Amino acid sequence: MKLLICLEYASATNRIIAAIKTFSSQLTTVEITVLHIIDEQQFYATTGYESEIGKNAVAESNLLKEMCMKILGADINYIVEYGIPGLKADEMIAEIEHDLLIVGRHNRNVISELFLGSFAAHLVKQSRKPVLLIP
Repeated sequence: MKLLICLEYASATNRIIAAIKTFSSQLTTVEITVLHIIDEQQFYATTGYESEIGKNAVAESNLLKEMCMKILGADINYIVEYGIPGLKADEMIAEIEHDLLIVGRHNRNVISELFLGSFAAHLVKQSRKPVLLIP
């Protein structure tokens, strides 16, 4: 089974990856691809801190990759993309062959989810394949 996992680096990520490990260990054959999208919108500000924000985003992506490899195994395929998360995810999910899309839902501010929606909800609505949502 080919799993495509959309992840971001956040406080709940370790718990989400552990749940994915528990699930994937029940499968006889599994191929795991982790997709991490760095939100390019954070670079649009004209504060003068864009290069620092970029360094932090890359550092967080590297930490996420290390965490995934430690928990899920060194043979995972880890993909980093830059873009507007919803749009880039739609594009990449259409390109990457997979049988199941796995998305971790991070607890966000209720008001921001009410007005902006959640990335996880977007992926569930857009996916043409089965989706496993990890709360």
